[in-house]
Amino acid sequence: MQSNSSITLACGEHQLAAVCLNPQGAGEPVMLLHGITSSLAFWQVNPAPYMLEIGPCYSLSLPAHAPAVAPAGFRDSVLTAVEIVQLLDEAIHQLVGAQPVTLMGHSTGGFAALSLAAYRPERVRRVVSISGFAHGRWTGILGQYQRALRLGWPGVVYFKLMFRLLNLHPALYRWAMRFYAADARALYAHPDLPDALDLLYPYYRRLDLDALLPYFRCMPDIDISGDLSRIQVPALIIAGTRDPIVPPEQSRRIAGQIPGAELVMLDGAGHMPFLERHEPYHAAVSRWLAS
Repeated sequence: MQSNSSITLACGEHQLAAVCLNPQGAGEPVMLLHGITSSLAFWQVNPAPYMLEIGPCYSLSLPAHAPAVAPAGFRDSVLTAVEIVQLLDEAIHQLVGAQPVTLMGHSTGGFAALSLAAYRPERVRRVVSISGFAHGRWTGILGQYQRALRLGWPGVVYFKLMFRLLNLHPALYRWAMRFYAADARALYAHPDLPDALDLLYPYYRRLDLDALLPYFRCMPDIDISGDLSRIQVPALIIAGTRDPIVPPEQSRRIAGQIPGAELVMLDGAGHMPFLERHEPYHAAVSRWLAS
């Protein structure tokens, strides 16, 4: 388990955070982006050797995700893909300067990686989207939160109540992971899951729920599908065929709109294919990166 201390990055009024998984790494920088409500700890558990061999690997926080801190006014803002790109682009520049990077992102991190590749092409050498999306209208439990917030204050109460309920005990947080999986048995059998939960849960408890509201309010109206054809770097789109959060058809459309993109659909996996189908997942990603 990695326990590197985090780096604080001042990006405008936001404070982002990053951690280097291999401080002695040399070569092409790799930026790893987590999903909604997760944290930079997502990539710290048993990082894959094939990633660490590329070059220095940084796990970078999304805006407003602890230990990142959002300004007070962010809770009332209208979040856009361009704003997310600007903040992450500034953070990456502070970490590695003008060097092009390999981007890997899960879920909302996948969306952010694709957005960076479309809007900051000089920044990206290649991009990997894992259970990512172009249109932020989610399904499953996250879709319920999005629809609830369209109801005004009753939806906000429901949203915060559900998150605070899962804050009560690590066992509840572990139980809720099943909402993201299609194969819960494989998920809970993965040997890295206990370490992952130990690292993720403390950050989950620190989430600023008011700062998360713009993500759930605004993402249903964000769609970068029309800009995907601007991505001219190698792209790997990987997802599970039974993802309950992001419809698998999104990954198929994304791959079809990016010139030369490779699509890998893992049969029977849900939103966390790296845990539910870890062997074919790692085989696909390592092969693609090597090629």
